[in-house]
Amino acid sequence: LKIERIVCDSKSLHIQVMVDNVVLLGGGGCCCCLFVVFVVLMLALGFKKVESSQWALQYDWWSESVKKDPLTQAGLHFVGIGNYLVTFPSTSKYCYFRNFDNSFQPDDDDVFMPPLSVRTSDGLKVTLELEFVYRLQMAKLYDLYMLVGDTGYRNTLVHVAAAAISAHATNFSAQAFYGDRGDVQGAFQAALAQELDRVLYITVVSFQLQPAHFPPKYAAAIVETQEMKQDIQVAEQENKTKVIQKQTELFSARQLAHQIIIKAEGEAQQTLVRNQADVAQFKYRQQVLAEGYSKALNFFSSSGQDAVPNFLNYLKVEALKAHDSGQRTVKLTPVV
Repeated sequence: LKIERIVCDSKSLHIQVMVDNVVLLGGGGCCCCLFVVFVVLMLALGFKKVESSQWALQYDWWSESVKKDPLTQAGLHFVGIGNYLVTFPSTSKYCYFRNFDNSFQPDDDDVFMPPLSVRTSDGLKVTLELEFVYRLQMAKLYDLYMLVGDTGYRNTLVHVAAAAISAHATNFSAQAFYGDRGDVQGAFQAALAQELDRVLYITVVSFQLQPAHFPPKYAAAIVETQEMKQDIQVAEQENKTKVIQKQTELFSARQLAHQIIIKAEGEAQQTLVRNQADVAQFKYRQQVLAEGYSKALNFFSSSGQDAVPNFLNYLKVEALKAHDSGQRTVKLTPVV
C-alpha cells in the first residue's frame, strides 16, 4: 500500500509540474503576443496620411520642433512614434469679403468675411465687396508655420488684406469706384499680391472687385447722373443718325446730279456729232451740186448761145424728172 501511495504521489507531482509548466508557457506566450501587438500598434501610430490636396510639415514630439522640408507627396508617411503632421492646403482657396445668403456654403479652408468699409480720397465712406483666390507657397511653409502656426494664417490673411485694401482705397475718388472700376481692381490686386507675398508668403492668383455700395444720397446722385448720361448718349446717337441720313440724302442728290450732268453732256455731244455729220453731208451735197451745175453751165456756154435760158430749161427738166407724178404739179417760170 505504501508503494502504491508513493507511486500515486509521484504521478500527482509530475502532473502538477506539467500543469505549472503549461501555465508558465501560456503566460509567456500571452506576454509575447501582447508585446508584438504593442509594437505593431506603435508602428502603425507612427504612420500618418497626407491627402492629395494637402502639404504637410512633420512635427517631432520628442524634440518639440518642426522639420523644414515639407511633405508634398500624397499617401502614408512614417513620421515616428508620438510625432504628427501639420497640414496645409495645397490647392487654391478663396477669401470672400461679401454678403451672401444662407444658401452659400464656403469650403472649410475658405475665408468668409463681411464687406469692407473704406474711405475714398475725397472722404466718402464706401462699402466694398470683393473676393480673391490665394495659394500658399510650398517652399515657405516652414516660415509661415513659424510665423503664425498651422491655422493662424487665415486670421492674419484677413487683417493684412483688409489693411491693404483700406490703405489703397484712399488713392481713388468715389467717382473712380463706379466709373473706373477696372483700374481700381488692378491697383488693388497688385497691392494685395505684394503685401501678402511679403508678409505671409501667399500668392494671389486672381482678384475680383464687385460694384461698390455708396451712401443713399450719393447713390441717388449717381443714378441721376447715369440717367442724364444715357439721355445725352441717346441724343448724340439720334444726332448721328440724322447726320448720317442727311449725308446719305446729300450723297444721293450729288450722285443724281452727276448722272444728269453726264447724261446731258452725252446727249449734247451726240447732238453735236449728229449736227456736224448733217452739216458735212449737206455741204458735201451742195458742193457736188454746185460742181455739176458749173459743168452744165459751162456746157451750155460752149455752144455760143445764151447759156442762162438753156441752163434754166435744163433745171426745169431735171425737176420734172425728180417730181413724183402722184403729187401736185408746180409750174416753174424762168425769170429772164
